[in-house]
Amino acid sequence: MVVSLPVDEQTRLLSSSYDEEDVSSEPIPATAEWDGPNDPQNPKNWPASRKWTCAMLVSAYSIIAPTASSMVVPAMPALTRDLQIESPLVTQLTLSIYVLGWGMGPLIMGPLSELYGRAPLLHLGQFGFLVFNTLCGFSQDAHVFLALRFIGGVFGSGPMSLGAGVLGDLWVSDERGVSLAVYTVMPLLGTTAGPLLGGILIQSRPWQDIFFICSIFTLISLILGLVYLPETFGPILLYRRRLAQWKERGYTPPKTMQESQLTRIAKLIRVDLARPFIMLGTQPIIQFLALYMGLLFGLNHLTISTFHTLWREVYHESYLTSSLNYIAITAGLLGGAESTGPINDRIYRHLKKKNNGADCPEYRIYLMIPSAFLVPFGLLWYGWSATYALHWIMPNIGILVYSFGLLMGYQCIQAYVLDCYPVYAASAMGALTVLRSLAGFTMPVFAPVMYEKFGYGWSSTGLAGIAGVLGVAAPWVLGVWGKKLRESSPSVLELIRAPNI
Repeated sequence: MVVSLPVDEQTRLLSSSYDEEDVSSEPIPATAEWDGPNDPQNPKNWPASRKWTCAMLVSAYSIIAPTASSMVVPAMPALTRDLQIESPLVTQLTLSIYVLGWGMGPLIMGPLSELYGRAPLLHLGQFGFLVFNTLCGFSQDAHVFLALRFIGGVFGSGPMSLGAGVLGDLWVSDERGVSLAVYTVMPLLGTTAGPLLGGILIQSRPWQDIFFICSIFTLISLILGLVYLPETFGPILLYRRRLAQWKERGYTPPKTMQESQLTRIAKLIRVDLARPFIMLGTQPIIQFLALYMGLLFGLNHLTISTFHTLWREVYHESYLTSSLNYIAITAGLLGGAESTGPINDRIYRHLKKKNNGADCPEYRIYLMIPSAFLVPFGLLWYGWSATYALHWIMPNIGILVYSFGLLMGYQCIQAYVLDCYPVYAASAMGALTVLRSLAGFTMPVFAPVMYEKFGYGWSSTGLAGIAGVLGVAAPWVLGVWGKKLRESSPSVLELIRAPNI
């Protein structure tokens, strides 16, 4: 069963995995626990101001890297000219290879955060992104530039997988909807704000300044994070409490609490880095939702990478005016975030009260239903409006509706997974990123060829059909078989402790 224990009990057991040796004969308990349900050191009991400070910093972390990803869209002609890129495929890779790095990073950072904590990995990711993003601005060779973009994507992916875990650390299930809405919309807003800002900058500045400006904001957010973003992962906090108890009373910690670095590396490879793959291979919920999230993420990047071209080639607008059309995507994402989070929480609380206070991840699926219709409807409106070159407001209305539905479905998936795997949220989100980032990498690469061959109308019709089928299937499958799938799946705690892993 996926969630066979209360969250606090899972946290206590996981904290004990850091010091598994039996020390029950010692004068200090074998495992540290919270001092009751109101322990002020438990992140879920922190003051609201402290929780929201953490949430806003993680959200700030999560918007910068996506912004850097898509800011190059308006600058592609100048960038390809200066780097002497002649192949259209390589040109598209300047955007897509960064997204591929996003897929690799969470597979490493997610599990590492459950071993070393959320905060160190978030800060390390921001610092690594700062370095490699800055180097992109100095690059004069296409191959070096692509390599730097990929590595920058790996480091910049930290908030994409760890942010949801931080929110799960801070809020209980029926309270995290609003914070999740803010966090979820930030990466998507970054991908739409990027082309708008890039279009403004490229009018008067060289393309290199795009990277330098992103690095400045990254440095500011990193400094704020180092000061105001503490550790939030319960098992790590309990482990630190246990170490402090031993040291304060003058006892030598058990051998397992002083394990060698080689032992920790072996455990890291054998258990922690394998966890997302174990979850992807054994948890049907993860497998199904990874496919659906991959489609939504791929559609988002496909749209962003080709949206500017539509306004330049079909509507013959300037770079600046073309970039202003991204406001429609931004408005749709903001509208989806503002409505989905509060409504999702309201539905959750109502159903929880109706079912005698019982928590259930399936309370999160109801907003997937309108999302399943809004995404394909918006795509059809957008694609056929563009095909017949209708008034510029028509494609923008379609893309706004589509973006609204996309954010709604995206957030429901994240909320559902957080409720299924509250302790292993980072690893679960890391598992989801495999198909998500592969789709985000491949779909924009082939999008120009698809639109050139089939046109905006028929291409959007095909994409709308796939989105509609998966969108309708998701709430139906989860509603009918979700509980059964969760109960029949192997326990994550048992899997990661299995001796043959």
